[in-house]
Amino acid sequence: MDGRIHVLDLSEPLPHDQAFYNEQADSQRNELLSDARNDAHAAHALPNSSHGVTAGAGEVTANAGGSRTVSALRFSHGSIKISAGQTVEWDNQDPVTPHTITFGPEPPDLVDPSPDVTVDPDGARHAIIDSTSDSTHSGFIVAAPQERFGLPQAPLGVTRFRVTFPNAGTFPYICALHDDLGMTGTVIVHH
Repeated sequence: MDGRIHVLDLSEPLPHDQAFYNEQADSQRNELLSDARNDAHAAHALPNSSHGVTAGAGEVTANAGGSRTVSALRFSHGSIKISAGQTVEWDNQDPVTPHTITFGPEPPDLVDPSPDVTVDPDGARHAIIDSTSDSTHSGFIVAAPQERFGLPQAPLGVTRFRVTFPNAGTFPYICALHDDLGMTGTVIVHH
């Protein structure tokens, strides 16, 4: 590893122009987004569900300049088709960024799940939506925070949310935190 520090007189020109730094930033952004996009689609394997959606993917990178994160703020399937009675499972593969799965209006409290949400034996949250007029909200699904020196171990995060759809219909959903950035989806349930 090497680095350079240029100490210049105010009258001297900088070693590189802004276009050089923009090109470096674009290159790093493309590399990170390419990694996140590949992880979101290739690594998604849900053992408990034949219908899985990745609710965001990301990574933490570190170099001599410090650490940074990149997140793909999209659901891996914008639209998923299932049969009545089946369950869709969302999981958040981002190590830092929380997401929600929200059907219907956004609740005032985005952190906690709706009262109708239960917890399955494996720790995943679960809801049942009977009709297109029903609403439910996962609360934050997010990995546990990284360990921090001198603080107690954080509890495991909830990273999975399941919804069972007993009846046919079209069910739009959003991430209440990132819908304005395009993080939306639809579950289409056939008889």
